[in-house]
Amino acid sequence: MYPCWVRISDRSRRRRPCVMQPPQVYRNWTEVTVSEAETNGAIPGGTTLTREDLETLMADPSPERQAGAAAKVAAAWRSGTLDPHAQASAEALFRVIARKAAVAVRAALSEAVKDADALPHDIAIKLASDVDHVALPVLEASNVLTDEDLVALVVEASPAGLAAMAGRPTVSAPLAEALIDRGDEGAVARLVGNPGAALSDDNLDHVVDHHGASPRVAEPLAGRSGLPARVAARLMAMVAEQLRQHLAGRRAMSPDLLADLILQSRERATLMLPHGVGQDLESFIIDLHRQGQLTPTLIMRSLLTGDYLFFETALALRAGVPVGNAAALISDPGGSGLARLFTVAGMPEVQLPLARVALIAAEETELRDEPGAREHYRELVIERILTGFGDRVDTESVDYMITKIGRSPAPAGSASGQAAR
Repeated sequence: MYPCWVRISDRSRRRRPCVMQPPQVYRNWTEVTVSEAETNGAIPGGTTLTREDLETLMADPSPERQAGAAAKVAAAWRSGTLDPHAQASAEALFRVIARKAAVAVRAALSEAVKDADALPHDIAIKLASDVDHVALPVLEASNVLTDEDLVALVVEASPAGLAAMAGRPTVSAPLAEALIDRGDEGAVARLVGNPGAALSDDNLDHVVDHHGASPRVAEPLAGRSGLPARVAARLMAMVAEQLRQHLAGRRAMSPDLLADLILQSRERATLMLPHGVGQDLESFIIDLHRQGQLTPTLIMRSLLTGDYLFFETALALRAGVPVGNAAALISDPGGSGLARLFTVAGMPEVQLPLARVALIAAEETELRDEPGAREHYRELVIERILTGFGDRVDTESVDYMITKIGRSPAPAGSASGQAAR
């Protein structure tokens, strides 16, 4: 029993002392404590709720003392040492706490049972639907919550609750999609940085569309393992444009020089991405084309750096012909077929001699069959190009030359050339 005060009558504000019986919550604690005391297996670390705890609690039922008692009951419940009756009493106690206790008590319970697989589903839902201080541990760690539960909770969750769900050890595809659709930047940033999150290509595209310009999201997204090359290319394009705008605003250099440097950096980085072969390569190039990034300079850069398959596939796409047909025309660098392919693809005519030199060097170094010969091939191509200029310049100057050549307009009247730009 513990003290209280009651009004003498409805019309009077005078009060008299009284003695109330402990509420059901304390009786539940008593039942758990008695059962645990009768159990042979003691709980280590002082986690057992003793009769002294109960006496102190009844004398001072403050939220702090209730929180400590709730944590001890949860520890006893998780230990597996309680008999069935006490186990049921503990779970009844949890329900009372989840409904009526102070926030500090509910939070202590949530932290104590957040990853307990035996937690009754209704208690998990109640805790997960509570205020952040109570809900976050369960939202992030509980395996009792199903995907359906979590998707439903996303609708009303706070930003902190969304971030907690995004940081779960595993995030299913439905939950990931729901979190992305909610659009909270902090949650999306944590989600894309979570290796346990199942993110589809459509999910990643949505993230880039809506959050790609945010460093908070772009940084963990760029570091995500297995990030598709086309998504990485889109991120790089956004970063490059942000950098261009920043430098242009500071007027640190001429607009033309700034555009050249940004283009060079973006295209060099694009070709460093692991873009695969076959269908993966075609999908990557199609996405570049759709984003307006399949430029003549990028195509020539791929050839001059030894990425023969990229060059072949990109030319075929710009020309609107099958890759096999393009390969047949490219296989005879000195013939008229390559010139026709260049014209239809909208490639600058001044790049044709450069392409012929590079393709002949590719044949000599067996680039198509020996990827390890790429460095030798690059050196050979640079040497032959520079011989034609009558002087030796470094690789960076060759990059600059490619960019300047790329400014030459496509042949007049070339529909495909206009479409590719």
